[in-house]
Amino acid sequence: MPGIAGGHTSREPITSGLLSFAGFLIGLVGFFNIVDGLTSLTKRTLYLVPSSKLLVFDFTAWGWIWIIVGILQIFVGVSIFARRAWARTAGITLMLLAIAGQFAFMNAFPLWSIVIIAVSLVAIYLLMVPAPGSLAH
Repeated sequence: MPGIAGGHTSREPITSGLLSFAGFLIGLVGFFNIVDGLTSLTKRTLYLVPSSKLLVFDFTAWGWIWIIVGILQIFVGVSIFARRAWARTAGITLMLLAIAGQFAFMNAFPLWSIVIIAVSLVAIYLLMVPAPGSLAH
């Protein structure tokens, strides 16, 4: 017997290919943030400016921030694949946090920050698009 949401009668969250791709993008950005954090801690000479030219904090602080945010993003990306209902909201929140952080860190490596911001915006959009067959669609 079809339910209201396009034939879905279970209480499991409805998913789509776009939502799965958003989970992949969040995990990818998380991996990149971990790499960025490890680079901040170990290879500071790769960045375009010294630590004193960053908007806030120093490279050590940013290294730990990016590692923590990256681990959380990978966890949320996996949770989106596992259809956890809270993961969409957490994903949007973490991606907004990453965008804000990339704006503050942009002096260090502008092109990389712009790429991460763009991918984060795409992931946010994909998380906000209703899945086919959902009540919002």
